[in-house]
Amino acid sequence: MVQVASGAFPRYARNPGTGESRATATTLLAADQTVHFGPDQPSAITLPVLGSA
Repeated sequence: MVQVASGAFPRYARNPGTGESRATATTLLAADQTVHFGPDQPSAITLPVLGSA
């Protein structure tokens, strides 16, 4: 499974989406994610394989 998200707090530092400091922000804005794909907009996701060299 691949999940595209704006964050995974507390694993990754949150991004409030407002330009405020991540440490002191009190307002949070939702973010939309877009994954482009197709012949004219190629994308790739590279995932590690456990046990491979």
